[in-house]
Amino acid sequence: MTELFEITEEMNDWIRTRPENVQRMIELFPPNKLYRLKTTGNRVTIYAYLEDDTLTVEVSGEYNAVMFERRVFGIKPEDLEECDLPDENESLGAVLTEQEDINNFIQSVKTGENKMEKALFKGDMNKAMEIIREIRQEMYND
Repeated sequence: MTELFEITEEMNDWIRTRPENVQRMIELFPPNKLYRLKTTGNRVTIYAYLEDDTLTVEVSGEYNAVMFERRVFGIKPEDLEECDLPDENESLGAVLTEQEDINNFIQSVKTGENKMEKALFKGDMNKAMEIIREIRQEMYND
């Protein structure tokens, strides 16, 4: 599988200072690999190893087509599997990049008014961007 970066000696020195359970997690799930989160199918990178034997992962538009980039905590290592980089023809990116838009999207999910998610689910990034423009227009013209 693909290595995203080289683990340096400085990183190895830091790893040796971590608690034993964290060192085991790092050994089994190195931070320089790309993983697929089994529950969602998103490709993720590891952001943090926690002493409660869970991970915080990053879901980014660099490796996925996502509504917005985020960090997700409380991930069990067994919920990850190593994966390859996206195909060169695969749609990638984050539709929402401004915090205000992300907050509005989250609110729309809570209230059930979620056209963007449907467009993304269908893999239509252009439609999702069109919907974003419409929502912004509504927000700033009201």
